[in-house]
Amino acid sequence: MSATSTTSSAPATGSTADELFAAAFSQPRDPRSAAYKQGVLAALKFRIDGRRIPKLYDPATAEDDAYYAGQAEGHAIWRRAQAESAGAA
Repeated sequence: MSATSTTSSAPATGSTADELFAAAFSQPRDPRSAAYKQGVLAALKFRIDGRRIPKLYDPATAEDDAYYAGQAEGHAIWRRAQAESAGAA
């Protein structure tokens, strides 16, 4: 990973996409599919590393729906981390 891959939108706490993902899924919660988790991680990598979100599944499939639902949670996790780091500053 190059130094230019981290954007200014990364949480001030220095959290990586993998760290935020691990924190979200290391506590007890409702089970989620692999496609959902891929969506969460894709959104976090987009927000923190500036990576494009790939299209992995055929449209109108259950996996595609789960992937996009996971992205919604990923964006929410990032916004929560941003708010927490702003409150700590």
